[in-house]
Amino acid sequence: MRVSDFEIKNLENPLRNPHCIVTLDPWINVGNVGKNVVRRLSKMYSIAHVGELLNPSKFYDFTRYRPEIFIKAGIKSTKIPNTNVSLIKDFHDRDLVIIEILEPHALAEKFNNSLLILFEQLKIERYILLGSMYDSVPHTRPLTVTGSTKGWEVPFPDDVKISESSYVGPTSSISQIGERVQRELKIETLSLIVHLPLYLKIDDDYLGAAKLLSVLSSLYGFSNYLPELGMGEKQYSQVDSAILANPSLKSMIKKFEENYDKSNAHSESDPPDLSPDVEQFLKDVARKPNND
Repeated sequence: MRVSDFEIKNLENPLRNPHCIVTLDPWINVGNVGKNVVRRLSKMYSIAHVGELLNPSKFYDFTRYRPEIFIKAGIKSTKIPNTNVSLIKDFHDRDLVIIEILEPHALAEKFNNSLLILFEQLKIERYILLGSMYDSVPHTRPLTVTGSTKGWEVPFPDDVKISESSYVGPTSSISQIGERVQRELKIETLSLIVHLPLYLKIDDDYLGAAKLLSVLSSLYGFSNYLPELGMGEKQYSQVDSAILANPSLKSMIKKFEENYDKSNAHSESDPPDLSPDVEQFLKDVARKPNND
């Protein structure tokens, strides 16, 4: 069926108490954390692709998001960049809709309106945005997850810092979605952002993915089998030899450790603001052209 700019298929019956998990690329998705979270969920459960934008070229510049050629079973195909909608059916007492949003280059207002129409059509009850960003945090400490929520009153793990965001600066046009679904559709919202060491910048940060998966598990009862945890720990352990050979890096990490320990000694009711490094990271991302 056609839902605004989306083509949705294989949905014969109304969804049951649906929640929507959203990832946003490339904004706030460093280390491909969102992609790896979705990849793990697709291996844990029966996940079906149910929709995408009907005409992605309306929103995307394909000289910036490049189509990809791949070969499967000897047949060559081309994958066109798109925003994809998937479904985990009958997970406990609800259905889970997963939307992997590719940030639009054009017609952002129309794109956002199409998403809201889709949420309304699917009768989404809760909206969860997953993200990742670089921060001045050490790889020698547990990763931090921060977030905000509106209308959703549930107990969160102790290592998740929920507060009203005080960030001021560049953002994505898609950031408006969380505000609009809560205000216009009365949908409960939650954002979860994992903070990654800014000096690592791993293409696929598995420890970041494992961290968000563990938080989702506490909320939804997902399987605790997370191979990403061991893979991520191995990635981070490989940094130690480089640290020994680089005194300036070792000194920087020590400072990050001190700040981390001091920050975590604060009361949970008084979470720290975003560090200057995070704000600068967001500003740099906003200015940087995407040539992928």
